[in-house]
Amino acid sequence: MVAHHESTKTDPFQFDAIPQPSSASPLDGTHELLGSLALQEMKEVESRAERKRAVTKPRLEFVHITKTGGSTVEHVAATVGITWGSCHYMKLEEVGCSSPDLPYEARDYQSYALTSPWHTPPKILKQYVDGSLYPYDDADLFTIVRNPYSRVMSEYYCPWAGFQSQPKYRRGIVHKKDPNDPKVMNVWVKSMVKRLGVAIDDFNAKKGRGKVMNRDSLILAQKHYVNQAEYVYDGDEMIVKHVVHYENLFSEFDALMKKYDINVTLPSKEEGVYSDAKKSRLSYTDLDPEAIALINEFAKVDFEKFGYQMVEKRFEENYSLEAKIIEIE
Repeated sequence: MVAHHESTKTDPFQFDAIPQPSSASPLDGTHELLGSLALQEMKEVESRAERKRAVTKPRLEFVHITKTGGSTVEHVAATVGITWGSCHYMKLEEVGCSSPDLPYEARDYQSYALTSPWHTPPKILKQYVDGSLYPYDDADLFTIVRNPYSRVMSEYYCPWAGFQSQPKYRRGIVHKKDPNDPKVMNVWVKSMVKRLGVAIDDFNAKKGRGKVMNRDSLILAQKHYVNQAEYVYDGDEMIVKHVVHYENLFSEFDALMKKYDINVTLPSKEEGVYSDAKKSRLSYTDLDPEAIALINEFAKVDFEKFGYQMVEKRFEENYSLEAKIIEIE
C-alpha cells in the first residue's frame, strides 16, 4: 500500500481569480489569462501522470527476519497507515499495529509454518496457507539482513528467545548466571546453533514426505536465527526483490522508500521499538573459536549470499560487520 497524494484541481474558468489589468495595455490581461491557463494545464498533466505512476507502481511488502530491526520498520509504516509484518495479524500497541487484516489465532502446538507467520519464510508460508491468507501476493518484497555474528548476539539477548527468555510457567524466575559472562554466552550460542540445525534437518526430512502439518520444536517454530537466505531465496530464485543491510540500514532503507514513494524514515537504533542498545552487553568479538566455527558452518549461505566476511578463529581489529557488496535494485 503505497501512500500518494493527488493535486487539488481548480476550475480554469474562474476568471475572477485572475488579476485584471488596470492602466496597462488590454493585451496584457489576455497574456496573463493565457499564461495562467497554460500553467494550470501543465499542473493537471503532471497530476494525471503522478496518479498513473501510483496506480502502476507495485505494492511493497516487508518480510520480517528476526533481530534485524523489523519491529521498528513495522512501527514507522503503521504511523502512515501501511500494514506490514505482524500488523497484518494482530493489534500491538508498542509497535503501533491497530488494524489487522488477516486472521490469526495462536495454536496450541508449535509450527514452523504457522506460529508467528510474520516470521515465516515466504516460500514456507505459501505452502501451508490459503492464497487469501498469504500477505505477499502481487507485491514486491523487501527484507533486512544482518551479519550472522552480530545477529547471534542480538538473539542471545532477545527477551523472547534468548538466554534470559522464560516460558509463561517460569515468569519471575531470576537467572543465577551472569548474562554478560562470555563463557555463559558461548555455551548458549553453541547449544542454540546445534539444536536449531537439528530441528531444520528434521523439518526438511518431514517435508520430503509431502505437505504434512507437524508439531515442530519450539526453537524452529520461533524462527529465531533461521538462516536469512531461507527468506530471500527459493532454490536459486530470489523471491525477495530488495535486500537492505542492517549495517547500512538508514541509507538503504531511505533509498528504497523513496523509490516506492513511501514517506517514512527510521528513528535511531537507540530509539527503535524494543531497543536495548544503551544496555551494557557483550559483542560479537566475545565469541570463542568454537562458537565462530559453528556459526560459520550453520550460516555459511548467509555469509556467501549477502557479502559478509567470515573469520576463522578470532576477529582482527580492522574486521568490519558491513557487507562487501551492497546493492538495492
